[in-house]
Amino acid sequence: MKPVNYYLDTLLKPISGYSIRTKLILAVTSIILIIGIVSSVYLFNFQTAMMTSELQDKGISITRNLAENSVNPILTDDVLKLQHLIENIIIAESDVAYVFILDGEGNVIVHTFEGGFPSALKAVNPAIRESSIKRIELDSEIIDDIAYPVLEGRIGEAHVGMSEAHMNEILSRSMLFSLGLITISMLIGALLAYGAGTYISRPILSLKKGALELGKGNLDYKVNVDSQDEIGDLAVTFNTMAEKLEILIHEKDAANQKILETSKYLDTIISGSHDGINVIDSNGRFEFCNRAFFEIGGYEEKDLIGKHFMTIIPADHHNFMLERWKEVQKGMGKPYETQIISKDGSLRDLMVSHKDIVVGGGAKYVVVIKDVTELKKLDEMKSNIISNISHELRTPMTIMRGFTELAIHEADPVKRNEFLEKSINAIDKQNQMIQDLLEIAISESGPIKLNYENVNLNDVLDTSLKIVKQKARLKDITIITSLEKDLQVKADSQQLAYALTKLLDNAVKFNEKGGTVEVKSRYTDGHFEILVRDTGIGIYTNDQDKIFEKFYQADSTTTRNYGGSGVGLTITRHIIEAHGGKIRVESELGVGTTFFITLPVEKAGDI
Repeated sequence: MKPVNYYLDTLLKPISGYSIRTKLILAVTSIILIIGIVSSVYLFNFQTAMMTSELQDKGISITRNLAENSVNPILTDDVLKLQHLIENIIIAESDVAYVFILDGEGNVIVHTFEGGFPSALKAVNPAIRESSIKRIELDSEIIDDIAYPVLEGRIGEAHVGMSEAHMNEILSRSMLFSLGLITISMLIGALLAYGAGTYISRPILSLKKGALELGKGNLDYKVNVDSQDEIGDLAVTFNTMAEKLEILIHEKDAANQKILETSKYLDTIISGSHDGINVIDSNGRFEFCNRAFFEIGGYEEKDLIGKHFMTIIPADHHNFMLERWKEVQKGMGKPYETQIISKDGSLRDLMVSHKDIVVGGGAKYVVVIKDVTELKKLDEMKSNIISNISHELRTPMTIMRGFTELAIHEADPVKRNEFLEKSINAIDKQNQMIQDLLEIAISESGPIKLNYENVNLNDVLDTSLKIVKQKARLKDITIITSLEKDLQVKADSQQLAYALTKLLDNAVKFNEKGGTVEVKSRYTDGHFEILVRDTGIGIYTNDQDKIFEKFYQADSTTTRNYGGSGVGLTITRHIIEAHGGKIRVESELGVGTTFFITLPVEKAGDI
């Protein structure tokens, strides 16, 4: 069986969302209604029983008197007297519906029915010894039929029908009065409940408003409740709570502000660091990475956070990194170098250091990385430069020494002169290399000083072509020229010839045996243009923006295969730019390379 609370909750659930005032009105009117109904029913039943008893007592009295007064007329067979007797009763008593008298044989002697005596009434309520009462319905009317024996029933019996119509009318009026009284009581109760609900709910509404203001952050709002009851105590407690809450919030805001400032300070330091910083959990998964870390690898937050750090380690470094990870977890980690795979698939060289910390009872590892990829490239380039220059300087010196020794011991003057000439050529080559290095040093120390004069651009090209034609013939390279006439330019002819010679020398040096070098000059779009195209080995696309850097070799093996110090194009660019011009390159690997030089018609001045 379910508990009473279950039924109460079910009954009261529909009004759970109503206000206190509404609930109070409903409660008071419901109580008045219930009491009124119960009282009315009780009074109605009591009044009905009492009036029924009075009606029946009256009927018994009338019937007894009729029976006593009808003895002589019955015995004398005086029907007129009996008729007069019952008609007087009908006239005198409004509650009497009918009267009739039966003889000893049960025959009707007299009656008051205008339409004839209903035969069904003869045996409906026989009188036995004393009076008998039976409630019947006659012509849709409730009648109390009262029978009384005449001379103990030996000569007959008298019947009087007492109508309940008048009694029912009185009861109906009484019921209407009760309903009116209940309605008035409910209205009065509702008004009283409304007033009481308003009085009770006013401080509660004040508390509600205070709670709303408190929710909006208005901690200075005070609840004004004058009552001295429990609600008044609640209001005092509410105000006290608001004051303490304001103090706590101010303290919390101050603490949060301090934490925020500290956090911003640390974020600024971490975000502004050029070193990559990340945090790894005890399972080796990334929890945090700063901006520098993402930039080093080219990753985004979604690419790394939650992933294991081994996902960016090259396969050939896995064993090495797993050993380092074990050392770090034991607190033995020391700085080391390793590599990671960047998002574009390239490898980055890193210097790595760790620091373990405990956060929330769990181990975390702060990892600081420094990208040393460029430093390692510079070290490698430095080594290559030193090796290249050493090789390039040593080679002509070896040639000079060899041919000089041969010349000393050679008696034939022709051969001796040939040996000495070759030594001189080696000396010139070495001097040229030293001159290149000096040119680079001069260009780095400040602007190149140019001695401008009006020169024919084609004359300058002819000078440069004469210098490289011998080398071209040795490699069976054909030089094709297409030079536009009368290209007068203001330039330093020696410097410009020097720059063009370097460019043409490269076109021959990196060309295939039997290839071609095409040289063009023309005036176009307000400036002079020089084109040098070869059919050589070509340049990688990634290297085309770097070939003008000093000592840069697109492939370190080219130094060994073709010779050179890697400064020729750097010198060319400096000289061309000093003349106010520009140089660019287009190349396809295995097809050839084309250099485009543009020079202004008027000199740009010293740069």
